[in-house]
Amino acid sequence: MAVSAVATTGIYCRPGCTARPDPRNVSPYTAPIAAEAAGYRACLRCRPDRHLRSVEFSHAPQPVAAAVQLISDGFLDRFDEGALADRVGYSTRQLRRLFDEHIGATPDFVARSRRAHFARRLLDESDLSMNVIAGARGFGSVRQMNRVVEQIFRFSPRDLRAKRGRRDCLPADGGLHLRLPFVGPLDLAVIRSHLGPRITAGVESLVADDDGTTTYRRAMAICGHPGVVELDLTAPDDRQADHLRLTAHLPTYESIVDEVARVRRFFGLDDDVKAANEHLAGDPLLGSLVAARPGLRVVGGWDRFETVVRVIVGQQVSVAGASTVTARLAERYGMRFAAPALGLTHQFPDPLALVGLGDDRQAGMPRRRAATIAAVAQAVAVGELDLHDSDPERFRADLLALPGIGPWTADVVAMRARRDPDAFPAGDLGVRQAVARLTGADELPSILDLESLAEDWRPFRAHAAQHLWASISASVGDPS
Repeated sequence: MAVSAVATTGIYCRPGCTARPDPRNVSPYTAPIAAEAAGYRACLRCRPDRHLRSVEFSHAPQPVAAAVQLISDGFLDRFDEGALADRVGYSTRQLRRLFDEHIGATPDFVARSRRAHFARRLLDESDLSMNVIAGARGFGSVRQMNRVVEQIFRFSPRDLRAKRGRRDCLPADGGLHLRLPFVGPLDLAVIRSHLGPRITAGVESLVADDDGTTTYRRAMAICGHPGVVELDLTAPDDRQADHLRLTAHLPTYESIVDEVARVRRFFGLDDDVKAANEHLAGDPLLGSLVAARPGLRVVGGWDRFETVVRVIVGQQVSVAGASTVTARLAERYGMRFAAPALGLTHQFPDPLALVGLGDDRQAGMPRRRAATIAAVAQAVAVGELDLHDSDPERFRADLLALPGIGPWTADVVAMRARRDPDAFPAGDLGVRQAVARLTGADELPSILDLESLAEDWRPFRAHAAQHLWASISASVGDPS
């Protein structure tokens, strides 16, 4: 999102702000983070800090985009810039130069800004204490939070809380309530229909109440204690909504930033859907599909490892059958809560829990498939398979090197777990059927022909696949 900074006031504003500064004092910046790095603070009138801050990096070079994603995942909360540079294959100096060129700020500044902005969201929308907010966003102390927040906003946390409007704070009727903003349309019907048949009983639920609301609930364990995150998937008008409402019931809020990041990845809230639509809208095959569902996004997964397991389980079985198997895995291998939490009873098993799955004859799946899951679990547990690998080709090659992993599995995992916008499962039966139907062909296209056709859809082939699945599914979903 481009912003305008005013030299005489030290403030930056989003387009459409009612403030009217002298044009001679205004300088454009390609993104809020660049204005902040130059010493400007967000306008209190138009609140550009409330708007999505991830899409602005979507067209940066791959190493920069990968580094930004790692920062969003909290990498710099645990490691330094040097480790970040190593992770994406650059020297610290090279990475800083790329960040300065494409973002206008250093990696460390991006991390500080994100911490400060999340802290401000908690200041605005909750009544959590300063100590809890500092811990929730990875600050070492309240003093450190005060220093960083003042650097970004030019006000202390207490001053910012005093300035919040009456509509900023969400009702405190149980749990911590937050708004998760997004840019562009979001087709909640697709999300609801995708989730419905894929729910893992005991781990998650999708509840449609009598009043018309639909709530997604997800269980997790934090320090051995159960927690639940709820997401309201209902909106008066799905195409007009600009945020989702999240309610967290957690034993501690120190991990809330991680849970918010999971939700954003899961539902594609940071997808550059506008760019994807513009690129695909003119395609003779996909144009009408994009026009019919401009808010369609690629639905990901709650956890990368869990997503890999789900895709493997779904090899050559129905969606309903795969959901039954994943529920059995959760019950047999996941951590059981001492008491149900909002009707949920288990956490999905982690890699260590599934290392021995290949020897379990009661797993409810072919032994080869169980052995594949066990091999993936082992590779993740010992660090041979990095589910956060920033290199898509290397990640795909590492996956394909494991027994039982073929191109379809690797490509769907890239879509769902890595959220690679250009991943494309050309061998998927549903994708091939959709193309045959749209072209009026009597036979399914070959994989090579489909790969050739999809070249025009780069770099948004994952979005293209999602549209193709939706076009043939009565449930507005896909078979993966």
